Amino acid sequence: MSNILDKLEGFLKEEKKDDGVKSKLIKFFTENPSPKDDEIHALADELGIEHDVLEGHIYSLLGTLLTNVGLHHDMEDSEFDAQELEWGITIEHEHTAEAAIAKEIAKDHLAEIPDYYTRLIKMEKEAGVEDPLGD
Repeated sequence: MSNILDKLEGFLKEEKKDDGVKSKLIKFFTENPSPKDDEIHALADELGIEHDVLEGHIYSLLGTLLTNVGLHHDMEDSEFDAQELEWGITIEHEHTAEAAIAKEIAKDHLAEIPDYYTRLIKMEKEAGVEDPLGD
């Protein structure tokens, strides 16, 4: 997950080049996760840029966020411990509302460390962090 955050941070460092459009897009999509096309066009008008230019920023941001997520998408679910994958999907919803992305993140972690979520749950319990599974 930190790789995604690093890319997002790098993306935002270009802020001066684009007058804050990327930060405004992140805020807009955080507040409007499924906007209609006319809402995107209204945002472009509000920002004073062409609709196509704003859409280019959206595609660039999306590409940046999804790069390196799902590196193990070609692995079948059955290649992972079912309980670990279930826990992983649940826990990764902390970072995304999209089940497909949560699953891809979980599979990436499990491909590297097969008992990743068992270890994470244990570590968080020892640290007194609220149960990530909500149990």
